[in-house]
Amino acid sequence: MAETTNKDIYQELKQRVINGKYNIKMRLPTEESLIAEFNASRYAIRKAIKQLSDEGLVYSVKGKGVVVLEQTPKTQEINLSLRDINGLQNLNKAEDIKRATIIADFQQIIVDEKLSHKTSFAVGIPVYAIKRVRRINNKNAVLDLNYFNAQIVPGITAEIAKDSIYSYIKDDMKMKIAVVKRQLRIEHAEQVDYENLNLGINNCVGNMVSFAFNDDGKQFEYTESHFIPDNFIFNQIIKF
Repeated sequence: MAETTNKDIYQELKQRVINGKYNIKMRLPTEESLIAEFNASRYAIRKAIKQLSDEGLVYSVKGKGVVVLEQTPKTQEINLSLRDINGLQNLNKAEDIKRATIIADFQQIIVDEKLSHKTSFAVGIPVYAIKRVRRINNKNAVLDLNYFNAQIVPGITAEIAKDSIYSYIKDDMKMKIAVVKRQLRIEHAEQVDYENLNLGINNCVGNMVSFAFNDDGKQFEYTESHFIPDNFIFNQIIKF
């Protein structure tokens, strides 16, 4: 019997929690029971449980096991974690979501005074300026306005941008991403938003601004992610 992956274990356990098979009066089965049931490694079981914990579905209590938390009402919005640097790329791994990326613009430019003030990049350095439209369930839902320092992250192509720039940075460049600072705000929609997003009757967008740094303390990215305000919920689990 083939070993079950942590992704399959996570999805199965999540459905059991949501559907009430494991209710708030219960604990998850022990690691040993789950290892036997899924024919999986202890690492795969623990990783799956960690995903459930990160989503606020369960909580590990020393001496008690893994407690199932009382469930909050389900919504139709798409849930994204503020902690996940690659949240949009991971959407369809855990949920029934159709996702596609459209490269609306890709060029290399030199930072001028105006762009420097906006991004904090030094005047005169080359950056990749990338505009990506994220289609989710056949709707233009997110507009990414990316700027990557071409001296720190060279070799980005439109093909890489369509897939995952962060995967390229971590897996191909072997560069350590140390810190990502994020700001979340609501802003009036601009012409670029009306041109690229299916805003409907909305006249505003959510804007998640990201500043990313490598382990040398150098900023390599500035990104604005404009998203349709009534399609997403951003969440963060706070544990004590």
